[in-house]
Amino acid sequence: MWAQPFSDGAALPSASKNYRMLYETLSPRGVLIAISGTLAIPEGVPPPHGWPLISWAHGTAGNAPECAPSRWTKLGLEHRLLDTFVRRGYAVAETDYEGNGTPGIHPYMVAATLARDVSDIAVASHELDPQIGRDWIVMGHSEGGFVALATAAFGQQLAPNLNLLGAVAYAPAAHPAATLVNELHNHSPNGGLVALALMIEGFAAADPQVVPSQILEPQFLPLLAELQQHCVYDLLEHSSWSTAIPATIFRPQGQDSLEALYADLRQNEVADYPISVPTLILNGLSDTMVSSEGSMAIADRLRRNGTPVTFKAYLGTTHASVLAISVNDVAPWLAQRFADAGTH
Repeated sequence: MWAQPFSDGAALPSASKNYRMLYETLSPRGVLIAISGTLAIPEGVPPPHGWPLISWAHGTAGNAPECAPSRWTKLGLEHRLLDTFVRRGYAVAETDYEGNGTPGIHPYMVAATLARDVSDIAVASHELDPQIGRDWIVMGHSEGGFVALATAAFGQQLAPNLNLLGAVAYAPAAHPAATLVNELHNHSPNGGLVALALMIEGFAAADPQVVPSQILEPQFLPLLAELQQHCVYDLLEHSSWSTAIPATIFRPQGQDSLEALYADLRQNEVADYPISVPTLILNGLSDTMVSSEGSMAIADRLRRNGTPVTFKAYLGTTHASVLAISVNDVAPWLAQRFADAGTH
């Protein structure tokens, strides 16, 4: 819809040019909407088939406008990782996702919708800069790792004129239905409730059968506004959700809506998706947010379903530090995917 060069905040320093952009996609309810994002172009001359493209899916940020990565005033961990790939000759597109950076509710963990966000910015990037080739790879961290796996399943269908070569998922958030089941009977405040609150609101934006007022006790409904006002780390440390007793938030008479939510969460188990492109899953063994055992289980299920998947775990590595420590494994894996396609 529009794009403009920028050089501050979230601009990747190794790029020859950074763009902020607004592009069009479909919401979960089939309405055309605008989503913000960024595009970084490498220095130098593109290879014969154009710049190879990475479409990045960011981790959980929160729904307040300032939480969108394109609006950050300084580089975060994910930006610094992506800058290393720009230096290696990859164009990098970063969607903010629907409801992050533009008005509306972010459909948190709604796989098909977020896969569309990531795929459509790849299409928009190719249109914005014709030196970007048609070959692309999806990568993401945490929530974005989940989105990367969803995009691996749906991306070729969503962007049929491009060529999806593979997916890299760092510490992919998964098993959303298990999060709901755990919180239903949990009497200890914990960060999982923040994630569940974001899912209740996000799936309500996608499915009219999921109605927060039928799921949550009345005193918790006003607290949904906090999800639109604070970024995720403030939510985890300072919000009412971080101190609430999970088992007390649910209305006993809201079973129909709760069952609709549970059914939606079960349908968003990415380990069951039909992924045919090569897939790399990475996790730190000291990750306390997404367990390496859980990621290994995802890899095993995908492998049993025929996905060509590689799993790597890193000793002493956390949810955040897996990004930097795995570069020397990810870089050759990426290069091989594009080399096999004749791009790099």
